[in-house]
Amino acid sequence: MTDMSTRLRSFGRSLDPLDGESLAGFVLRLSHRLRVSPIELARLTGMTDRPHVARAALSTFLTPSQASGFATATRLTPDEAVAMTLEPLASRYPPLGRSLDGIRAGRTLTIHTSDWLFATTCRYCPVCLTGDGSPIQNEHGGPWQNLWRLPVVFACTRHDVFLEHLCPSCKEPINASNRSQLIARPAVTGIHPAHCRSTQEQDRGKIRPGAPCGAPLGHDAPGGHRPGPALLTLQHKIVNMFGTNCPEQEAHQYFTELILLAGLVMISWPRIRPAGTTRSLAAAIDRHLAILEETDGRLYHSSKAPVDARACAGMLQVTDRILAAEDLREALVPLAPEENRTLTGVTPSRHVVWDQAFRKHRSACSERFQLAADTVVHSFRRDRRGGGYRLPATGIRYRPEHIPAALPQPLADRHLQAFPDVAPKMLRRSASVFLVRRARGGNINEAAQFLGISTPGKAIGYGNKLNQYLRAHGKLHDFELALDAITDELHEGPLIDYQQRREALSSWTLEPDIWQRMATHLPILPGHRTSISDDRKRLAVSVYIWTRVTEGELEFAPCPHIAHDPELRSTWSRQRHNICHWLKTADDHPYYRALKPLLDAHAQQLAGAIDCTAPDPEGR
Repeated sequence: MTDMSTRLRSFGRSLDPLDGESLAGFVLRLSHRLRVSPIELARLTGMTDRPHVARAALSTFLTPSQASGFATATRLTPDEAVAMTLEPLASRYPPLGRSLDGIRAGRTLTIHTSDWLFATTCRYCPVCLTGDGSPIQNEHGGPWQNLWRLPVVFACTRHDVFLEHLCPSCKEPINASNRSQLIARPAVTGIHPAHCRSTQEQDRGKIRPGAPCGAPLGHDAPGGHRPGPALLTLQHKIVNMFGTNCPEQEAHQYFTELILLAGLVMISWPRIRPAGTTRSLAAAIDRHLAILEETDGRLYHSSKAPVDARACAGMLQVTDRILAAEDLREALVPLAPEENRTLTGVTPSRHVVWDQAFRKHRSACSERFQLAADTVVHSFRRDRRGGGYRLPATGIRYRPEHIPAALPQPLADRHLQAFPDVAPKMLRRSASVFLVRRARGGNINEAAQFLGISTPGKAIGYGNKLNQYLRAHGKLHDFELALDAITDELHEGPLIDYQQRREALSSWTLEPDIWQRMATHLPILPGHRTSISDDRKRLAVSVYIWTRVTEGELEFAPCPHIAHDPELRSTWSRQRHNICHWLKTADDHPYYRALKPLLDAHAQQLAGAIDCTAPDPEGR
């Protein structure tokens, strides 16, 4: 097959690409110089796939054949042609890389699916378009910069002005008439490269519209259009990410986190609005998100980058400051949805969409961002069943069976002291339920059933009571941090299969012969009390051993077979509570002071025997 470059003729005249110029801008300037329409120039350079269509995707990627043909016709090198596309930046800017993959696969409209990549040039610097005073730029205008295609570029770092997106004359977006082509109104000739090509209002919707607006876009920017020092510093930081002095991996990671977090900022914007930016920029964000203060509380259901450079600047300024926080986890607190999001005004489906994006791109983020964002995600991650069902949290190395029915007292003492107003028993029980839900997903009722402290079809009330307390006192985040600390401690120590222990002891009672041997080491009870070796008390101390082995609560201990009789069950229940109480205060009672170490030693021996039969938690 004949190469395209051999079938194209070189133009008698051409232009040198300007520094940072885009392919679309070069086509506009060269077609103006040659006095042909942009679409005719595209056809003559081999960039049309139909007689009157030059796809916007060309500004992102040129095939080797297209680059060679364009270079031949315009008297450039293929490398100069490729440099006017965004392809060289794909390894640094993730949305560009994803669009490039789609275009290479033949999906030329893939570029339009990215929320953080403009399909065509949407912004411009009015000072850049006026030119630098050289004869060639005086005649054909200054460069349309490649970086203006990227939403993260909101200001011109050469002239220190905000980029514009509206024509100063017709007040329409400069790409309003583009229709997914490389250049708006490509068949029109005679329009200066630095003038507006938008269709005029009276011609919109017509098959053959009249002449475009044609108003000049280049002008000297007034002082009110200039960003402050902090914004300019941020813009220089972002632009430097595209330079060769910045490692590609560092840039890719930064933009991944910046874009992900910007989406979360948009979701949470009404609550985070006062922080991190100026009032004028916050107002621009409000307009972008379609929030009318005090009259309209509707939320904008998209994470798409604002076209308005001021709104985008404000959004990125807030996002970058959060990313730069010394304690990123703490900085994400205002963005975290609460357990009951019906009270927050945030649509749950928006968090599902953000969660999907985070999980998809999580591996491209730094470990610092992953760990911090995971604390936001697991509190609202849900599966397709909706409601209170959640997916398991990421980064959890323990399994549900490694959680006891009640958090051990030492762990509670170290990590749950910030909640003195909550009943200790409810707090320890709830902590275990939430830790199980982290590992297995589902809802808190299912987690409680897994631990054996609730029955199917019955909703537990203490979980809701704890949530109400935490919300009322602003301690939801503190509780999450406490669970994080407990999780870290579980990961550091050996993991115990409490579920196997509960199953092994589901119908167990202390053997009568062992109990008789223990009784021989105990003092005789004074007075008329029933002998300590009474069989009912054997069953009662079995409950104490069960609580020691399983770290469960005596209320949920399995009932022995002889206690099915209501009268016997009542006696057994009363005696188990009494004996367990005396064992907890054994120092005050000589009889139980002698009994307690015997029971503790047997509990330790029994736990070790059960654990020896458990499978290796690492699967070895």
